[in-house]
Amino acid sequence: MIRLLLRNLLLLVFTILQLATVAQVSDAELLLQETSVEIGNNRLTKNYYYEIRINNRAGEKYTKISIPYSKLIKAGNIDAFIKDSNGLVVKRLKKSEIVEKSLIAEFSFYEDDFVKEFTLKHNSYPYSIVYSYQIQQQEFLYIDDWVPIIDEKVPTLNARLKVLAPLNYNMTYVNRFVKEPEIDTVNGNVLYQWQASYTDLIKPEVWSPAMNDLFPAVAITPEIFSFEEQGSLKDWISYGNWEYNLLKGLNEIPDTEKSKITSLIKDIHDEKEKIKTLFHYLQDETRYINITIGTGGLKPYPAAYVAQNKYGDCKALTNYFKAVLEYVGIKSYYTNVHAGNPVKTINRNFPSQQFNHVILFVPLKDEDLWLDCTSDGPFDYLGTFTQNRDVLVIDHNKSYFDITPALQPADVLETRRIEIEYGSREAKVNFRGTYKGNLFETLQQVDKDFSSAEKSRIVRNFLVEDGLQLNDYQITTHNRDSLKIELAYQAVSQQIYKHYGNDILAGNIAFPLLNPGKPKDRKLPVQIDYPVYKIDTLIYQIPTGYKFSQNFKKTEVSGKYGNYSFNVFEENGKLVVVKSLLVFAGNYPVSEYEDFYRFYDQITATENKTHFSFYK
Repeated sequence: MIRLLLRNLLLLVFTILQLATVAQVSDAELLLQETSVEIGNNRLTKNYYYEIRINNRAGEKYTKISIPYSKLIKAGNIDAFIKDSNGLVVKRLKKSEIVEKSLIAEFSFYEDDFVKEFTLKHNSYPYSIVYSYQIQQQEFLYIDDWVPIIDEKVPTLNARLKVLAPLNYNMTYVNRFVKEPEIDTVNGNVLYQWQASYTDLIKPEVWSPAMNDLFPAVAITPEIFSFEEQGSLKDWISYGNWEYNLLKGLNEIPDTEKSKITSLIKDIHDEKEKIKTLFHYLQDETRYINITIGTGGLKPYPAAYVAQNKYGDCKALTNYFKAVLEYVGIKSYYTNVHAGNPVKTINRNFPSQQFNHVILFVPLKDEDLWLDCTSDGPFDYLGTFTQNRDVLVIDHNKSYFDITPALQPADVLETRRIEIEYGSREAKVNFRGTYKGNLFETLQQVDKDFSSAEKSRIVRNFLVEDGLQLNDYQITTHNRDSLKIELAYQAVSQQIYKHYGNDILAGNIAFPLLNPGKPKDRKLPVQIDYPVYKIDTLIYQIPTGYKFSQNFKKTEVSGKYGNYSFNVFEENGKLVVVKSLLVFAGNYPVSEYEDFYRFYDQITATENKTHFSFYK
């Protein structure tokens, strides 16, 4: 008995110390999260319980609680109250304080998706918000996708997941950073119980994996399910057949649309040119509404709806364009992908809905086309958003995984030509950059979507080199399917040329480089999803009466992680600097980070510490 009391006392002390340690660094803590799931009578019932401790004013952003629901997901039994630091209940939620609103209020496209929201605050820290609610579903693809975290910056001290299912109910689960469940038989049912915590907080790092791949999680799916249609998650073929059946009957387009399509391509004989012309028509005539998969359901709106209303989400626009190509005799495939950066891992051993976006795959005789039907960018350009990742191509009885084309170094090349004219008081700078890849996508969006004043602010604050004062700029786009964009600007600087007695030093204009952190601070693996490729040509005017000090040696760094070169020469009375950097795409464990850092540090040191000396 004494041993048990001592053990409990030690556990209590440890918990108090843990709470105190966490409280010192966290604005809030998730003290307890419980999810209880019961499967029975063709219904899924989930009861959620949260206890969140608010430690200071910054933690109050976690006092706003949102509970999503829809025609498929019924939310109810909402209860909430505040406990003060002594554990006394000081406020209870009133029904009148719960606000219900549409998730997409400005469109009728999804009129069945809503959220219930409320906010509870107290005037003395720390205090705890305790709330619970119930969700009921008759149609579901996941029994639960449990990630017991409210924010990467908020520790979870204790979390429990319980699932009660009939003995003969077939389901599959995968754990990530969570131990195997305890499994018991209770009154003819099987009870699964998981426990987890998240106290070693994960901070995003430069070139680190997707955060969701690093959190504790449990995903549970039924083998047989009903969601819009009856389906199976026995394997990917079965899942693909279910999604294939969702698309049936959604490919009809109105006669007026058929006439328009026919007139657009009547004089075009090349199949790829037909697709390009129709893709431009899609871009010009429709607009994209951002509805996340899982919120708006998985069944697209019919092609006729998009043709009539001229808008849709990724599913609707992809289904519409698939129907357009089908009408002109071109086969294409509805394709699932998890879009965004960093690239998120798809577990091929766990057939399930792991995707957040849909694109269209069009195999031609001599090449494959991958079309993002939500994009207003170039034809057949997936870009950083969906390049080089697993996709599930949907086809009847033969759905399969493929990988989207990876961006190559030439696809992400950034070239800059910077001419610097010496002045005794300030240097004049003429800059011209040509961008592909991520900066191309960013600049294209800035040029299309922002006002002149907003564009000027973005260029001045984020694109002009440090130490330069912008005078004027120009963004130049080429044809709509060009994969590059140009930025030119004129600026002045008092920091490039520095006088030291009779000598003048000119600073290198460094590549804009990310700082991945020192090895002693690195916690996460390195994940570089696409290459980094930069080429600079810097042309410095040699001040009249001065000569360049010829003490510079060409620098070259080459190895497993990439290549770098830095060369300097004189030409026509000017100093020319030509440098290039290529960092390969790749994934490297933390154990290898010191080698990666050594390669990268040589480059940053050269870029940041190099100066050019001129003497009389």
